[in-house]
Amino acid sequence: MPDSRRLLLVSLPVVAIAIACASETVYPGDLVIGMFDFHAQANWDRTDCKLDGGDFSRLVDGGFEFAGTFSRDSVDGGGWFTIDGFSRKATFEAPAQRYVTVHRAAAQIPSCGENCKGAEIEETMSVVVLSDSQDRAIGSKCANLPDGGLPDGAVPGPTVNGYDAERACGELKVTFLPGKENCKCVTSCTAVYGVEGKRRFNGGN
Repeated sequence: MPDSRRLLLVSLPVVAIAIACASETVYPGDLVIGMFDFHAQANWDRTDCKLDGGDFSRLVDGGFEFAGTFSRDSVDGGGWFTIDGFSRKATFEAPAQRYVTVHRAAAQIPSCGENCKGAEIEETMSVVVLSDSQDRAIGSKCANLPDGGLPDGAVPGPTVNGYDAERACGELKVTFLPGKENCKCVTSCTAVYGVEGKRRFNGGN
């Protein structure tokens, strides 16, 4: 089973590792959309996980940062989101310019007890990727993204200067699934974050 280093919510130095490995990573597929530096901000109105016990130390008012790279296969349509050198499967919905990646992994949750077995965290990240002209149309702020639609501008795609993708807007939903053996935790909960990513133009990404 994939370990918790692949999760964004767990309090590990994911961002530092991802940055260090970026230049060495070979991304799956033949189209590298780009590496994005993300900021995740908790949406308290849609979150029912609690801070008690320190289980979710990234569920804080200031949010947290992470970086990851989207890539695709232009032939079979496969997609991936790579973080910490690990490529998670992703789907791509062309009309909506949307990437969705779902990943589940084992998680050591303090309040569950040290002998708990089977506790997991499932992350679902869904973002719309915008081209440079679309990004300028919203003033480079995801908050200005039209409800239920896309801003005016060119559709993201390959150019002579690389892939035209500038910003990613969406959400990260994290669901805690309690363990099934020797566990003190018995109730699931979900944390929801708004995420905004800015394309990083270095290291060939």
